[in-house]
Amino acid sequence: MTTHILRSIVAGLALVLASSAALPQAATAAQGGEAHTMFPHAAARGQLRVGVIHVTPPAAPGSKVRTEDRLDTPAVNALAGTLALPARTVQMTPDEAAVALNNGSIDLALYSLPAAAPVLPGVTAIPTSYRTWPQAVIRSDTPIHLAKDLQGRRVCIAKTAGHAAHAATAAGATLLSFAVPSDALVAVREGRCDLGLIDQTVWQDLMTFPEWRKFSATLQLSEQPRTLTWLVPAANTRQADWLRAQMQRWDRKGQWAAFSKKWATDVAFDVYLDQEVPDCHS
Repeated sequence: MTTHILRSIVAGLALVLASSAALPQAATAAQGGEAHTMFPHAAARGQLRVGVIHVTPPAAPGSKVRTEDRLDTPAVNALAGTLALPARTVQMTPDEAAVALNNGSIDLALYSLPAAAPVLPGVTAIPTSYRTWPQAVIRSDTPIHLAKDLQGRRVCIAKTAGHAAHAATAAGATLLSFAVPSDALVAVREGRCDLGLIDQTVWQDLMTFPEWRKFSATLQLSEQPRTLTWLVPAANTRQADWLRAQMQRWDRKGQWAAFSKKWATDVAFDVYLDQEVPDCHS
């Protein structure tokens, strides 16, 4: 890595921090009152509980901190901040979340759902504007141009990226799974895989960094994007209306774009620190 590359990462981080400063920060006393109105169980226990598909275990003492896959955690933390409550994510399937929402053991849930996802009983779905699909990270001089070219190829992927894993397997690729996206992308840069797969939305931001330009060839493996969707109890219509209004506010303020840019900046820095050998064929 060159000094120029490091500076580009730092500059990107500065931009993210500046953007975040312009977003609504929600830890005021007035906003805290919304928790008692919209999420009384969360207010009573002093914690917002949110069902998600995967909870990343805490980093072991002394180990390197890694950026998580997907944008679930920043979205949950931002919403909890609006309510002036700490957040706790709970790992469960959407079906399990439907039961937990209706018995009050969680307050809401967040999942990346396909358009054909079944309607869950007793649940209202609140789609966000965040839609994504698997996008490949490939060297610019790649011979891989079509999905059929993935037959027998090695694909690096974060173990929690289920949508991407399904698409790559369907194309005949062999998966190499890693705990987090940063580790998968290091493997791509070192030549251990033919390509990596990450979400399309964050791919765009990652490719703005100079050190990723020679890995900017790509391949879209799915034409059916998934939508990050909140789930709330159907009986609580006020809660659903409040959440829709919050998502409209996020869209006006560019919240999803800020989440994505920060993810790309963090992952780029993870890879910069972790890469042990020069880029393959650099």
